[in-house]
Amino acid sequence: MVDTVTKFLTAENLYQQIKNFTKGMSVTRNCFNYTVPRCTLPDMAWNHMDQLHRQSIHNTYEKSLRIALGKDFALSLTQFSKWPLFITVTDVRVADYTFYQSMTIGGIIFLHFIISFEETENHALQLKNEWFIASHKIFRFAHGLLNRKLIKLNERLQVEDAQIRNGRFDLRNKGYTFRNDPPDYYNSNRLGSNTIYPMLPEAASFLLANFKEQASQVALGNVEFILKKEQDNYLIWPAFCPHEGGPLLKGKMCDTQITCPWHGLRFRAAALSADTPCVQQHGFEYSLVGDEIQVLRLGADSATAKDPQEKLEMV
Repeated sequence: MVDTVTKFLTAENLYQQIKNFTKGMSVTRNCFNYTVPRCTLPDMAWNHMDQLHRQSIHNTYEKSLRIALGKDFALSLTQFSKWPLFITVTDVRVADYTFYQSMTIGGIIFLHFIISFEETENHALQLKNEWFIASHKIFRFAHGLLNRKLIKLNERLQVEDAQIRNGRFDLRNKGYTFRNDPPDYYNSNRLGSNTIYPMLPEAASFLLANFKEQASQVALGNVEFILKKEQDNYLIWPAFCPHEGGPLLKGKMCDTQITCPWHGLRFRAAALSADTPCVQQHGFEYSLVGDEIQVLRLGADSATAKDPQEKLEMV
């Protein structure tokens, strides 16, 4: 099926099909190319299919309602900025790194996109976004404005998405992996614990002296944690969020919770004290022993990992 779709969903074929769809059809065609530095193909595909980051990372989408979702497609209703403009968006994965997207504006103008990625040199990728603005010829006057808007939008989205793509690239170099490899529309939008942390060094522990009133980031081997002391409690979070690896220290902190800057998910700290000397939280077990807190990484098949929805809450 994918081979058949890829064969017919070419830029030239799509252009001709839309142009000949009905009498008086007008089609404007354009292409946006962009070199993406420090990114892998799986993370680029995941970033494209992940719809949950759009409201946190981008300022283009005010609200989004997912209507249907499968491994190779997504259908959603989106509010564009704060305007009273609602757009139905259809996304389809037609090959591993080739996607089709369509949307309609007021039933008058239709937008069709073919988006593809390929590897280049020095850990960089080439993004190609070909689009077609289609309407009856009496609305041709709006094509030029839309075309300019799409170019500016694509330029801005690439800059805003860099933190996600580069962040995941750096994590993979430290030995992090993700449960949604290889990505699809379903697992890329799953509110679960998808981050798989590297193994810890033997006898991994924090001295209680490491905990200050100001939150700080401390490494145990290739795994980093956020530490904070609050009255008699020692608070610990993984530095990169259990959901998709977002940098939690850059998020908003309130009491024992941090909000991830990538997806707006809220994470509660493991809070240890003399009354609660052992806590399991987000794939790790922490034990207060003497003047240190010992840290154990729970296995990928542990009870915590089997319940990916645990303690993941949308703000």
